[in-house]
Amino acid sequence: MSEFSFGKLLYRGIEKCPVCGVESLEVSELLYEIPNFGNIILYSYRCSSCGYRHVDLQYLEAKRWKTYKYIIRDDRDVTETMIFRSKTCRIRSPDLGFSIDPGIAAEAFITTVEGLLYKVLDFAERMLVLTDSEEEKERIREFMNKVKMALEGKITFTLILEDPYGNSLIKPPRGREDRLETQGLISSEEQ
Repeated sequence: MSEFSFGKLLYRGIEKCPVCGVESLEVSELLYEIPNFGNIILYSYRCSSCGYRHVDLQYLEAKRWKTYKYIIRDDRDVTETMIFRSKTCRIRSPDLGFSIDPGIAAEAFITTVEGLLYKVLDFAERMLVLTDSEEEKERIREFMNKVKMALEGKITFTLILEDPYGNSLIKPPRGREDRLETQGLISSEEQ
């Protein structure tokens, strides 16, 4: 196991790419210790032949159920609030009308509220292209306009993270931590 300033290298090698079938997939597995998360393994895949890329996380520690609730009030909350989402986390906003649920193909990610809203917009744009119903298209457009207003900090909305394994987190901007609500089985050491 090699030691790096950013983690411990567990494995590095070249394997067969699942997309193009060429033996050119660069695989790396790194062990990280991350505050509020514990130990994780980061898997990185990149094919030098076809350009395929994939990143995945595996949490080595499970905590207890956590629910975080934070009200996004302005553009500072949008651009500076960090979201750490594990594959088991459900993210939802009842005010904006969306939910990102866990599942087999769920994505773990670290982003800002702004980045999350762009992901939501991207998905809505894809849904707009796929639907034939004018009524459905109009609902999607209304939703997208609401999300765009949220991106600009023009509307207040609630963001909720629910993680049965406690590996997700909302980190508000400095000085706004007291506005974060937590529910579930959380000890003061885990917050």
